[in-house]
Amino acid sequence: MSYLPGKKHPILALWGLPGIILVVLLLVLPTLAARGGMTEKRTIYFGVIPRFNPHVMYEYYQPLMDYLSRKTPYRFELRIGRSYIGTIEDLEKGVTDVAYLGGATYALARHRFGARAIVRPLNSEGRSTYRCCVIVRNDSPVKTIADLKGRSFAYGAYHSTTGSLIPTFMLVEAGVTPADLKTLKNFHNHEEVARAVLKGVYDAGAVKDVVAWKYRGQGLRVIAISEELPTAPIAAGPTLSRDAEKAVTQALLSIRGPEEREALAGLGPELLHGFERARSEDYDFLYEKIVSIPKGCGVRCHSSNPFFRK
Repeated sequence: MSYLPGKKHPILALWGLPGIILVVLLLVLPTLAARGGMTEKRTIYFGVIPRFNPHVMYEYYQPLMDYLSRKTPYRFELRIGRSYIGTIEDLEKGVTDVAYLGGATYALARHRFGARAIVRPLNSEGRSTYRCCVIVRNDSPVKTIADLKGRSFAYGAYHSTTGSLIPTFMLVEAGVTPADLKTLKNFHNHEEVARAVLKGVYDAGAVKDVVAWKYRGQGLRVIAISEELPTAPIAAGPTLSRDAEKAVTQALLSIRGPEEREALAGLGPELLHGFERARSEDYDFLYEKIVSIPKGCGVRCHSSNPFFRK
């Protein structure tokens, strides 16, 4: 069958060149994939404890998922935990493969099922430490923790290191027990605590340092700061393979140059300065604090200890 010079082939006339290219791709791509020329990335589910409200959580941590998906042979999907303990349970059951936990929640996860701390973030000074801060309004007469007797206090989540565990010790060491407080309440996250104090609903509260510095110029001041604590680790669960763990570790430790920093500019404030390797045993002291909470109970009496509540 012949065609006149200058006339288009009937198929080209019907579909045009873009249509022909599309058909060829549809025919060729499955063959390439079957031969190993193209493979779909395995999904790794990345859990995060609910430190902030969900909108802020996605804003802070989705850039990290995008970065890890680019820098490793895996695709990362963010899973925000329903609670601190729920995030641990998800990691244990394989709902998530890796998780950014708190120091105390990691200590529980290590004790329960051997979760492995792989990296932890650096602060703005290049150190892997942070602190708990007790905050009040600028116009509050409260100057020290001892002044909180007879006043109201806002804690963070039950299982938060700087929202609950450490401030419990700070208050007791200053001579203020729960019985000395007018009222106390556990909020879901650090932002809620800061806003409750800022609005005057509670006289004081406990938050992690980055939240205290955020609200310091908005009407809050710090009356007490804890000792340095190891920054919260990113931890591997039972379902994360060693190859995947190695890939995640290398990708996070490589966040050094301007290109990576620029790509991750939207990360949460505690993740902006890179990472270092973490040691699981660095968090054992937090578990010891959990099982010896003042006015609480010891290792054989978990039922009344708030850190073992769901």
